[in-house]
Amino acid sequence: MKEQLPHQQKEKLRALARGALLIVLTTTVPYLTLINALFFAGIFISGAIAAYTYIINSQLRLTSSEAFLFSFFSGVAGSIASVFISYLLLTIFNYRAGIEGLMLLISWMQQMAPDQPEFTLQLREILEAPVELTLVDFLLSIVVTVFLYAPVAGLGGIFSVWRLKRQAAKEVV
Repeated sequence: MKEQLPHQQKEKLRALARGALLIVLTTTVPYLTLINALFFAGIFISGAIAAYTYIINSQLRLTSSEAFLFSFFSGVAGSIASVFISYLLLTIFNYRAGIEGLMLLISWMQQMAPDQPEFTLQLREILEAPVELTLVDFLLSIVVTVFLYAPVAGLGGIFSVWRLKRQAAKEVV
């Protein structure tokens, strides 16, 4: 990217933090996690919003690759924060982020296949079983979530650039 002015640097940090916060919200808040059931839509939107607000507030032009990289870093920050917060929720409150979606799935299964209660009972037992996380599990969770979330957030950044270019082209015509 080009040389940045001080206000652009501050806006860059704000936009990165905004995208990371949105990722945390869509991966840990009950029922809001269901957004990500649709091809990580919450993470994609988080990356798009991060890039969009940075471009608009800083009045900069970003290429698609620059927007991808910017939103990618927002995804990295958001995924690390998400794993850390999920770990705290699990160890302190014994709450598993995203469990509501799985519980809804189990209740739908019970309604659709009432003749197989043993299967839904097994799933419920698996979901309600106590979880112990080691440091290796924690670090592996960070690696996996960064591997999954960061590129999706980066694609959201590319979408923002594409959308802004399309919008600008319509205004010229």
